[in-house]
Amino acid sequence: MLNCKQASLLASKKMDQSLSFRESLALSLHLSMCRLCRRYIRSLKIIRRNLRQQEKQIQQSESVKLPQSARQRIQEKLQKMAETQNHPPS
Repeated sequence: MLNCKQASLLASKKMDQSLSFRESLALSLHLSMCRLCRRYIRSLKIIRRNLRQQEKQIQQSESVKLPQSARQRIQEKLQKMAETQNHPPS
């Protein structure tokens, strides 16, 4: 029988890859008895869905694209920061 920590690890693993028959059975058995783990998995699914939606919105959004002038200013500031880190003032 799995404890809650083991069940949560398997639930996370299940979101990214297939579980073995034994793992799947153990997780199902645990979830049939543990309300808190069922809630945890439901929360994981909601978070994952929201992150995917947000990623799609960012990819589709035109407002994310920066003008060339802004890109150049950012690049210049990054270069100055890198130079400052490589040669700190005495």
